[in-house]
Amino acid sequence: MEGKDLIKIEDKYFQYPQRKYLPLRKPDLTKLNDTRETEVIDDVLKKLSDMNATEISEYSHNDVPWLTTEDGEAIDYESVFYRTPLYSARPYNGEDIQ
Repeated sequence: MEGKDLIKIEDKYFQYPQRKYLPLRKPDLTKLNDTRETEVIDDVLKKLSDMNATEISEYSHNDVPWLTTEDGEAIDYESVFYRTPLYSARPYNGEDIQ
């Protein structure tokens, strides 16, 4: 995709090498099923966009899928359904729990 749809930018972030890929075209948002999907994406961007890589890593390592997986093992897909409120993309109330 590099060259056609993306441009690669290499720089430094403090003393560390940094590589970014920037799009050369606008995304086709019609591929998303509904407004809820775009709301989730926007919420994640608001929450994480000011974090650096270390902060995002620390944040993700306190989530259930990471905490319940042994080092070097694949994260079980089913673990994404067990989230604490901080990491849940969906608000729950007593009626949601069965």
